[in-house]
Amino acid sequence: MPKSVSPVADLRAALHALAGMIDGVAFELPGGAQSRRNELCKEASWGINEYLLPRLGDLDAPLVAVLIGSTGSGKSTLLNSIARQQVSIPGVVRPTTTMPIVWAHERHAVRYGDDFLAGYGSDGLPIDLEIGTEQILDGLTLIDAPDFDSVVEGHRQMADDLLAVADVVVFVTSAQRYADAVPWEFLDKARSRAVPILFVVNRIPTGSADLILDYRRLLGDKGFTLDQRFFEIAEQAIESAIGALPVSAVADLRARLNAMADTSGRSAVLEASIRGAIEELSRRTAELEGAVLNEEQEAEALRSVANETYERQIAEVSRSLASGELIRGEVLQRWQAFVGTGELIKAVGAGLSRLSAWTRRVLGGAEAGAKMRKDARSELRDVLVRRADLAASATAAAWELDPAGSELLSNRSLWRHADETEERADQAIEDWLIGLSELIEGAGESKKRTAQVASYGVNGLAIAVILGVFLQTGGLTGTEMGVAAGAAAAQQKILEHLFGSAAARSLIETARSRLEMIACGVLQEDGSRFGGIIDERIRALPESGQLRSAFSRVSDLTEAWNGV
Repeated sequence: MPKSVSPVADLRAALHALAGMIDGVAFELPGGAQSRRNELCKEASWGINEYLLPRLGDLDAPLVAVLIGSTGSGKSTLLNSIARQQVSIPGVVRPTTTMPIVWAHERHAVRYGDDFLAGYGSDGLPIDLEIGTEQILDGLTLIDAPDFDSVVEGHRQMADDLLAVADVVVFVTSAQRYADAVPWEFLDKARSRAVPILFVVNRIPTGSADLILDYRRLLGDKGFTLDQRFFEIAEQAIESAIGALPVSAVADLRARLNAMADTSGRSAVLEASIRGAIEELSRRTAELEGAVLNEEQEAEALRSVANETYERQIAEVSRSLASGELIRGEVLQRWQAFVGTGELIKAVGAGLSRLSAWTRRVLGGAEAGAKMRKDARSELRDVLVRRADLAASATAAAWELDPAGSELLSNRSLWRHADETEERADQAIEDWLIGLSELIEGAGESKKRTAQVASYGVNGLAIAVILGVFLQTGGLTGTEMGVAAGAAAAQQKILEHLFGSAAARSLIETARSRLEMIACGVLQEDGSRFGGIIDERIRALPESGQLRSAFSRVSDLTEAWNGV
């Protein structure tokens, strides 16, 4: 194996592999969780592609400090105050900041239109890039983010995305807004990334000491470190020419940013931010793995409903075959008229010679045999189609009660059998009927039996086998009982005479077994539509454990990395 170029190169390669896997994931099963699951993919991918990979690819680049806050918190004024020039234009109309405003050193400006923050460059949403030469910019780039509580959804998303790429967060609030719910939700996101946070309370009116103490207490209760990270800025006049506060108002904050931007401070901040981003990636990868498992379980539940309803119909076909109930009513009466029950019973009672003559005359004729085969084929096809309809409607009714299943049913003809099922059933039954002739021919083990089979006619004997398969007396009463008993007696006498009792029973059981298999195949094929729809929706999910395995490689290489 070739020697690695560097631990950082190995780590970036592992992150590339994980990002590629995440980018290939798509949660396509509809339902209430679909949007959030796909959002997880986007968040994890964004963190890798927009922060970790660019940052690890250029560890000497300046820190990225993002000013994040609620509407009206004074972020734009704060940026101008730190810059000591008008970088961002404050205003009374909210929201003021509608795109990321990037204040960067002229030597580093190219980064923000090429690789880093590419999503906000020429290929995506615009950024307002402001160039400077101040010393602080040599080790730190400042970005004024749109408000995270903006009425414009796109602005909120930009704030989320910029949080994901920040090395430092400057969290700006006001004495009036610090207790709002949204800022705390955003702070939870920042903490999960383990990114260093500087807390700025801006526009503090006189007499707000108790409010500031309460805010500090709340932050401490949440576990945030405030040592040299908490800054208070009183309400005061703004220098209108540059839209900034007096130098003294932001001196402590600017000094803290300078300390973070120098060589030693920058390395510590950068390493903590990178490791924090990878810890957050670990949580998101685990959450993605869970989402994949949940989607697979939901899909399997829908698939199981379809399988179970079709299996019930398959079982019912098998049961009705065994009991003699599969073909009843009119078709049985047609067969009664065809074989002539009275004459048949006389033939059975008169002995084998009379029965043989009756069999050759009634069952052996080409026209009679063709009619019997046609009736059997038509009736069996109709039975299977009816069973497919019952299974399809039961499955669709169950799916309709499930959010994902209900949407999958939309604009689909799933409440009845598939369009091709009738033709498929017809062909399968024809294949079964052809197979009966092959069974009979194979049952003749001697020249004598082969000659006897030939004398009766294979088609005639095939009809005898059909009667043996269907005309069981279980569950029959009245006239149907008499018809079935007579026909069953006839076929039994004929087949036992030719093949022997055991072979005759085996012949019928084999034919019945093959018919069950054919019926099973037709119904399963009809039911496969439901599974096919599900397969289409989960084809982009990785195999279990793949995401976690890919992240484990990232984690191992992070541990081996010596830092900045």
